[in-house]
Amino acid sequence: MNRSRLQEIRRFSRELLLAFVEDELAALAEDEALALLANPFVNTAVLQKVANSPRLVAYYGVRLALVAHRATPQAHAVKLVHYLHWADLLRLSMEVQVPSTTRRAIDTQLLQRLTKLSLGEKISAAKRCSSALIKALLFDPDPKVFGSLLQNQRMREDDLLHFAGSDRALPEQLRMLASDGKWSYRYALRKALVLNPLTPRAAAASQLRFLSSRDLRQIHRNPATSVYIRRCIERLPGAAVEAASDRGERA
Repeated sequence: MNRSRLQEIRRFSRELLLAFVEDELAALAEDEALALLANPFVNTAVLQKVANSPRLVAYYGVRLALVAHRATPQAHAVKLVHYLHWADLLRLSMEVQVPSTTRRAIDTQLLQRLTKLSLGEKISAAKRCSSALIKALLFDPDPKVFGSLLQNQRMREDDLLHFAGSDRALPEQLRMLASDGKWSYRYALRKALVLNPLTPRAAAASQLRFLSSRDLRQIHRNPATSVYIRRCIERLPGAAVEAASDRGERA
């Protein structure tokens, strides 16, 4: 069908749209169906008719448009999610106009397919994925994936606090977090990095001067704190007396 006819379908009034669906739905080609779905007057009833047509949903573009449309009946949208490509699922998982029920189904599909991704696909996904995928990728062993996650605008401090305090975190990832231009300035993360024995000692020591005297005393008396970190605390201006006093109290 020529372009002008497709534009006409996209601009049908509500009445013309309903009449068109009634008369032409059974014979629509893919481009016509997509033009129909792009019409601002398309409603749930029309979307259901399209979704109920095995011939139309056999077109990938139609399946994608139905999942993306906020008025598509949820049962149909959730079913069609299973037949979408990874890249489209990733994009739709971040689009707020997609209903939350559909986005949860999308996240489930993304998580199920995660193990099949190449490293490059994981790195790319980590930069812009949803919160559900962030949690799944957070402990990926490749530092490049973690580096991409740190750039993700949906990353939350709570997720990184969980990571920074975990024995599953790798030293290189903790070092990256300690030097990150955005996240390394968060006080809670600084403290968590110091407390985690897996944090490289230079990275942990670099956080000490930003901690309160109270936290430094607690870290100093913590049995799990390394001798190196204790000595670094004692060398801090104004902290040596408090640390020495700490040792005296334990003696």
